[in-house]
Amino acid sequence: MMMKRKTWALLTLAGILSALALLSAVVIAIDPFQVYRLATGYMPPIDNKTQVYANAGVVRRYEYDSAIVGTSVTENFRPSQLDALYGGRFIKLCTSAGTAYNHALLLDLAFRTHDMRRVLYGLDVYSFVGPLDKTGSEVPFYLYDSNPFNDVQYWLNRSVLGSFLPRCLRAWGQQQDDTIRDTMYNWAGKDEYGEAMLYNALFDEPQTRLPADRYVSACLDNLNVHVIPYITAHPETQFDFFFPPYSAAEWSNMESKGILDAMLTLRGLCYDTLCGYENVTIYDFSAREEWVKTIANYKDTLHYGEWINEEIAACMAAGDGVVTSRRQLDDATELLRTWGLDMHAAGRWIYN
Repeated sequence: MMMKRKTWALLTLAGILSALALLSAVVIAIDPFQVYRLATGYMPPIDNKTQVYANAGVVRRYEYDSAIVGTSVTENFRPSQLDALYGGRFIKLCTSAGTAYNHALLLDLAFRTHDMRRVLYGLDVYSFVGPLDKTGSEVPFYLYDSNPFNDVQYWLNRSVLGSFLPRCLRAWGQQQDDTIRDTMYNWAGKDEYGEAMLYNALFDEPQTRLPADRYVSACLDNLNVHVIPYITAHPETQFDFFFPPYSAAEWSNMESKGILDAMLTLRGLCYDTLCGYENVTIYDFSAREEWVKTIANYKDTLHYGEWINEEIAACMAAGDGVVTSRRQLDDATELLRTWGLDMHAAGRWIYN
């Protein structure tokens, strides 16, 4: 009797292990997120909902020598346009609501796997106010490291097995082509622009007001840990940082939250920290009046249409928008303060 129980237990264990091995083999063979190879037999699940998983394969397996790095305001850039403007081959390494840590994870893996010519980096000040280990959403770190053994969390992942493998099988026979570089994570055309952008506009009196230096320490830490090391370790790579053009209403939102001075301070801090490197150029589009005061350019107070991404790309390639001095940046910062305070005082959108 004891022998039968032992045999049954061993057979059960063997069955479980065989099932796990089979499931793992299927995930490795199909590889939904292209961690081991590019997808050739199906269209991979690359979209805004799968981004932190899909990025692990994109950064490893796609062919590129230049990258766009940033938050959701960089997702509508077209690498094909940047190829034509700059030469080389671009890829999007974007993370919606991403922090400096999110961006560093992608940069680290990009430099480990590719020779990088150029990095276009969106200086979204919101990305630099959190702790060093903060990410915008939960990240599968095991897909970004060099340890193959912890990939078991990928092989036996419930979402991969229950959702993404079936999605790949349904897309079997569909071939990805080079247009995927432009379409990945792109949200253009999915929202209304114009008056609809005001749904998240705030004109409230702040309950508390943060001091101007509230985020200085966190921002410096994030720059020194998550940005500067890549600049200094790769002098052969050109880094083009740009302040994105939030709508004028976003600065009113900051005033309503009591953080306007604290966030504006970070602009000068970023400039002072980055401007001294020979392989760094800094651009500022935040006070581009014809963009940020035109309500039709925005789907909310933060996010602008893809046509603005195209204009930003063209401006940077032409050297338009380069910040050449701290005074120039400070002048633009004062404009942002004025626009935000004026709109906040009026309690409504006051521009065209």
